[in-house]
Amino acid sequence: MIKNSSSVSQKKHGFIFRIASIALAVAFVISCTSYAYAANGAKQIKIVDGENSISISSKSTNPAEIVRSAGIRLGAYDELDTDGFSGENGDSIIINRANVLRVEDNGNVAYYVSYSDTVAELFEDRGIEINDGDVVSSDLGTKVFDGMRLMIKRAFTVKIEADGNEISVPVTNITVAQVLEKAGIVLGENDTVVPALDSTVNESTKIKVSRVEYKTISEKEIVDFRTDIVYDDEMYVGDSKISSEGKKGVKENLFSEKYVDGVLVETNPVGEIIVEAPVKAVKRVGTKSRDELGAYKNSASPISELEIPAGIELDENGVPVNYKSKVDAKATAYTGDPETASGRKPMAGHIAVDPSEYPYGTELFITSADGTYIYGYCIAADTGGFVHMGNTDIDLYMNNEQMCNDWGNRNITIYVL
Repeated sequence: MIKNSSSVSQKKHGFIFRIASIALAVAFVISCTSYAYAANGAKQIKIVDGENSISISSKSTNPAEIVRSAGIRLGAYDELDTDGFSGENGDSIIINRANVLRVEDNGNVAYYVSYSDTVAELFEDRGIEINDGDVVSSDLGTKVFDGMRLMIKRAFTVKIEADGNEISVPVTNITVAQVLEKAGIVLGENDTVVPALDSTVNESTKIKVSRVEYKTISEKEIVDFRTDIVYDDEMYVGDSKISSEGKKGVKENLFSEKYVDGVLVETNPVGEIIVEAPVKAVKRVGTKSRDELGAYKNSASPISELEIPAGIELDENGVPVNYKSKVDAKATAYTGDPETASGRKPMAGHIAVDPSEYPYGTELFITSADGTYIYGYCIAADTGGFVHMGNTDIDLYMNNEQMCNDWGNRNITIYVL
């Protein structure tokens, strides 16, 4: 097809002049040929075909004939630009090659004949709009060529819920991770995303980003001490004492708290820190067997297990030097009671009395009347049925039944301290 000045304007409006326009070509050839032969001379003509160009000498005034005579083959949709061809003093013919392209637009296929230079010009000439998010298989600045195949993926909107907001992002069929990157959303180390990052999105996809944060907290707790038992053969069976006081300790229990979008959803223990270690107590327990009453006969060892308070002086016979009064009386013996009437621990030294005569807490010192036994320092702590029997005044606590039987009902001397 021949293109002159008027045909340039027509091209801009989308009209294609084909080489098959025989009537126009014939008229043009007749006119130009007559003129050329009238001049009786050949013309030097430059033919430009893309990046290639040749010069030939021809007497013809028909551009198509001149191009063919140069051995150049024209396609069915190629154009000849003859703006530089005068007919008399013609000097140039430009060949505009037509490109047939295949364009697949979101699955719809169309073929186009184009004289555009770039993909962007092709889309502009054909009224194909490229919107934000749309993906074209070639850059818009790429030069078009015959047989070129272009693919357009049209964007759709995907909603993202993150940080208390919901945003919409135009995308194509890409992964969740690529959508988040496109939206400028940065994930923290513990954040979670639904659907998975490597899944491909579609028109119905909704992405949920959950911000996950872990915090470690601590709670103080009092730690009880333990008590170690040490057996002591210097102490009687049934006797015990704390030789080393214990002390409670302190520890911090550590917990991991999981927050999702600022809301606490889970708490788990993760460890503990000892702030102050507990101090164990030591309890000494007696293993020494108790002797029978006879072991105390004519001995300076008292039957009572109470320590004599400081300030009470004993003479060479083991009896108090100073006292308030001295009473001759009778005493029986008992053992095994679980408790005393005053609340004191049942033990040798805590004796049963008539509270009207010796109020609870009265301090006494008792020996047998003949001096063969020293019961020793004791405290009025209990009472019993003997008060109404009339044959005894005091009931002395012994460590076993054998000692009680050996004692029987004896005359005693009571020193009221």
